[in-house]
Amino acid sequence: MSKAPVAVIGMHRSGTSCLAGCLENLGLRLGDVNTAAPHNKRGNRENPRFWPIHDAVLARVGASWDNPPSEPVAWTASEIAGLRAVLADYEDLPLPWGVKDPRATVILDGWFEVVPNLRLIASIRHPLAVAGSLAARNGFAAETSLHIWSIYNRALLFWRDRRPFDVIDYDAVDYENCVRLAGARLGLDPDAPMPFRTEDLNHQGAHGVDADDRSQSWAGLWAELKATAL
Repeated sequence: MSKAPVAVIGMHRSGTSCLAGCLENLGLRLGDVNTAAPHNKRGNRENPRFWPIHDAVLARVGASWDNPPSEPVAWTASEIAGLRAVLADYEDLPLPWGVKDPRATVILDGWFEVVPNLRLIASIRHPLAVAGSLAARNGFAAETSLHIWSIYNRALLFWRDRRPFDVIDYDAVDYENCVRLAGARLGLDPDAPMPFRTEDLNHQGAHGVDADDRSQSWAGLWAELKATAL
């Protein structure tokens, strides 16, 4: 079974932190990550050293995490070197090690240049729940959040068509079983205790967000995402 590195991808506020934390419970080594944050009770499970690298790649093409590029982005030699420098810290970790930063979802080209055997796993979440979470955290209008959600998830499907990987619905009733199945495929221990996810992590449902006629702009994409999920 492959023990290649793993990247957890998906739209912001879509359960990527929870998925990374659960996979860590099953044996995925995440390295030096954030374990506490104001909007993530157990931390976002991200290595902050990746943030400036990803932000610089995005900024160079006039983008940002909340204004994502809708086309693939080629990385410069200096950006690749920066990524390699951070990943040097992971060389001593037992495989499989993993990383998580939602920004990577829309700029994965550089990651595959540096880690050709990188495997992916994704978390998806109902767009209105994401919009509700971004409204609470960032004050974003629903229309803005739904637009960002669409770009990230189109990128997710772009890569899934090219490098098949498991997709986990954050609100699936059998979430734990889905994560354990995906974890086994990644070479992790599917029978290990998985205490990371608890009910108090989910603060936003798919209700209570006024999206009026905008539903037609995301309904088809959400159906496609759901069809790919375990």
